[in-house]
Amino acid sequence: MIGRRHLVLGSVCTVLAGRAHAAPAGPESSDIDRLGTFEMVLGRPGIVVGMPHGTPDVGTVDIGHLVRERLGAGGVIVTGFWDATTRQRINVNRATEQLIGPESQVLKQWHSPRAAAANAKYVATVKEAAQGRLKVFYEIHSNHRPNLAGSIEVSTLGVSRAEAARLKSAFEAACRHLPPDVPPLVMHVSPVDKVPYPNYRNASSISDFSDKGCAIESPGHVVGNKAWRAAVGACLADAIKEAAWT
Repeated sequence: MIGRRHLVLGSVCTVLAGRAHAAPAGPESSDIDRLGTFEMVLGRPGIVVGMPHGTPDVGTVDIGHLVRERLGAGGVIVTGFWDATTRQRINVNRATEQLIGPESQVLKQWHSPRAAAANAKYVATVKEAAQGRLKVFYEIHSNHRPNLAGSIEVSTLGVSRAEAARLKSAFEAACRHLPPDVPPLVMHVSPVDKVPYPNYRNASSISDFSDKGCAIESPGHVVGNKAWRAAVGACLADAIKEAAWT
């Protein structure tokens, strides 16, 4: 059965560095220290950038670091928790597992004890990185949905229409300086725009305690290209800095 195959394995939680080598575990293991890797970086208290799907969402770690460094923020980077053969993922940012199709379709989703444990560790690590009250949280994702191939979708909570509009405008301005070979992208930001995917409130348990927060979903065909993601990531980081949500 697909659900009984184990995921890519290996975990350690460190401050400012360090990743453990993978170690084998049984397919029914609920020990999250053998399923993936957590890394924490300290920065400005109250501002954290999360990268919960660093392995399946290729390129999101690089983009997350660009945003984190531009803001001087803390960061939480998660890798592993993914089997590329079965396309099974422990979500980490919520207490569920999924089977994911090649165009980011959710084929099946279910709760599990190990998903709850991974999510609890993610929450605890984000809180540690926040060093107190979490004022703003930016969660970085990607997808391969054909209908979103030309857009970055930003689902927010606690963000005003004026703040959302500032981010959208700043991103548009930054993109005017992109090299001509980079695919053009538009940005949709709630509550100014209707954002069908992702839903920060439902998709990430961090939304339960962040004053302001968002899930930023970029097209995978763009962020999967090293040169393109560097250019687009820089635009995104500059736009987030310019929008000044805190």
